[in-house]
Amino acid sequence: MIGGVAAAVLLAASWANAGEVMVDGRKVAYREWGAGDRTLVMVSGLGDGAETFDGVGPRLAQGLRVIAYDRAGYGGSADDPGVHDAVRAEAELKGLLAALNIQRPVLLGHSLGGVFAAHFAARNPREVAGLVLEETRPTGFTDACKVKIKRGCEFPPLLKYAFPPGGRREIEALSLTERQEAEAAGGATPTLILTRANTGQGGFDGLWLSQQAKLVQRWPAARLVAAPKGGHYVHRDARDWFVSEVSSFLTALGQP
Repeated sequence: MIGGVAAAVLLAASWANAGEVMVDGRKVAYREWGAGDRTLVMVSGLGDGAETFDGVGPRLAQGLRVIAYDRAGYGGSADDPGVHDAVRAEAELKGLLAALNIQRPVLLGHSLGGVFAAHFAARNPREVAGLVLEETRPTGFTDACKVKIKRGCEFPPLLKYAFPPGGRREIEALSLTERQEAEAAGGATPTLILTRANTGQGGFDGLWLSQQAKLVQRWPAARLVAAPKGGHYVHRDARDWFVSEVSSFLTALGQP
């Protein structure tokens, strides 16, 4: 009986509170776990909505508020027919933070979401308390890949049709987003950089890991850590490790 009650409590705690706000006249859907003075806002990667963080959101929400949201054209958020570049993502995130009355959050971004989070932090350093970059594409990686590997460096054009509307628009704007990111210098924001496991192999993975040092150069207050296992989705492949690293980083930041 006690075991059943405990399991029910844990299950209830894992459920996210779903909500939506209006940003520039468009609906933005989000999920929320926990409560506290500190807020962690998670930004998903290309092709993924807020649901990608369902496995880690409730576990990170220990004494803090955790938010994951769907960008325009993903999940429950209305689409935006405009250009889906880093500048548009910045404006959307600003609107979300204002609508939810979130001040100086820690931003966590996965993959393209990390590019968007880093761009936001670089342009709004006083509005961000910390930054977590999970498997974020380093600035200039496409050019470096073309020089060293030559193939598989750019997104296959036809593959975009497998993505939701927002993802397709982000793919179309990838080159513009990369230029915008390069133009936005990093800064002194406390930063945790999490990347895939180091297999010791070359090719794309080897170049990716070596290029992660560029992120440290842009964010001098950063700590770079490779996961003990897994690939691009660290928050799924090495979930316990991911939660531990992010939680330790948040604790080290102290109170808001």
